[in-house]
Amino acid sequence: MALYNCLDRSEVEGLTRRFGIGDITDISVIDGGHENTSYCVETSSERYVLTICDQQSLDEVTKLANLLVYLTDHGIRTSRVVVPPKGAIVILHDEKPVILKHYIDGDIAAEFTGKLLVQLAEEMARLHKISAPSYLPRSFSYGRSFFSEVINSNLDHAYIDWLSEKKRYLQQRIPQHLPLALVHGDVFLDNVIVQGDQLNAIIDFEQACDYYRCFDLGTVIVGVCRDRKGISFEKAGRFIRRYQKEITLQSIEKETLKTFAVYAAVAASFWHFRQHHLRRPEPRLYDNHVEMQILADIISKYPDSSFTELFEEKTTAAASGEDT
Repeated sequence: MALYNCLDRSEVEGLTRRFGIGDITDISVIDGGHENTSYCVETSSERYVLTICDQQSLDEVTKLANLLVYLTDHGIRTSRVVVPPKGAIVILHDEKPVILKHYIDGDIAAEFTGKLLVQLAEEMARLHKISAPSYLPRSFSYGRSFFSEVINSNLDHAYIDWLSEKKRYLQQRIPQHLPLALVHGDVFLDNVIVQGDQLNAIIDFEQACDYYRCFDLGTVIVGVCRDRKGISFEKAGRFIRRYQKEITLQSIEKETLKTFAVYAAVAASFWHFRQHHLRRPEPRLYDNHVEMQILADIISKYPDSSFTELFEEKTTAAASGEDT
């Protein structure tokens, strides 16, 4: 992780005092942030995550903090924000927004078991039932409406033609007037914290928006239900059937699930390409988009029936225990 803001102990202590927590006993850097610098801060009674948001505005981080409060108030298992006793929910350090959250115990799973898929389906359905706050955007931050940033760039790269073709594919297959919901938009394995077979939290709601709920389902299929060959339809089916017990999708949504799985893979590929070729060119990361690019092509070749069959109820003895 690039450490954009390297703070000494006295600076960290000064920031945490403004949030009203007790004396610090230990501080350590947290690896993994793409655009932020985070520290694990421990007191005698609790651990916290202090994040300096290097690439986001005060307005963006304030909206995120308010969203996390909104989500926890509605029972969603996610990061819990520490609200300062005085002043705004987000503070500033060297003109950078700073947020403090309670530390979430757990790990990132290498793959999801049946029980975790069931819990994730229940949590996603719970999220989609909540009204989207008015301050959330109505477009996904690296969705198809932003593909032109790469397509119209001056780069001489074969990816441009590929992305153009996929944009046309999505325009032809995504109908208008699909149901919208409060969506996470980035439900990959590294954004879900688990302990054993218990789902503890879905994190990183930075991309949340009022968008197609099928996009979230496609993202889960791409981000969580993969195997070495492409998509694990066994995992995807277990997730979708449990989700359906909480929310009944419209027929048009069922028919477009494959398209949204392609869309999720294309969007993830686009983010990596745009980030590492345009916004922050980094030769060693130039090929990070390829995995999702290949997956999008694999999904495109699956018959549509592979996805519509995910909604069929299982009647076998093995399937009867999938929701336990």
